[in-house]
Amino acid sequence: MNFNCLVVVFLIFALSELTAGQTAAEVAAYKQMQQACIKELNIAAGDANLLTADKEVANPSESVKCYHSCVYKKLGLLGDDGKPNADKILKFAQIRFSSMPIDKLKALLTSCAATKSTNTCDFVYNYEKCVVKGISA
Repeated sequence: MNFNCLVVVFLIFALSELTAGQTAAEVAAYKQMQQACIKELNIAAGDANLLTADKEVANPSESVKCYHSCVYKKLGLLGDDGKPNADKILKFAQIRFSSMPIDKLKALLTSCAATKSTNTCDFVYNYEKCVVKGISA
């Protein structure tokens, strides 16, 4: 299974977990965040359709990689400086992965947060890759 497929599986799982416990207004607000990021990053319509349908984007461009960090920022998981907010990420992850024991989840998030990246987009992209690998292990 290639990395992009893992990211898509992770995002589908995460979004289905999130939407299961959210109101229609919260889901609509999330969709507005998605559309705002697509517009801000000038993502091509075909890629945008794949992203919003939680489908894999083959050979993701830098804009597609940055889409996830844009959504993270809008969710408040990243500060304006691009640094992760560990407390908010933990709370968000607890919703996403409610079946995972909290001590294991904390260890995974701490380990993945140590990922070295040259910019925020790469960090979030690599962070997702790490979390997917850790959840599926």
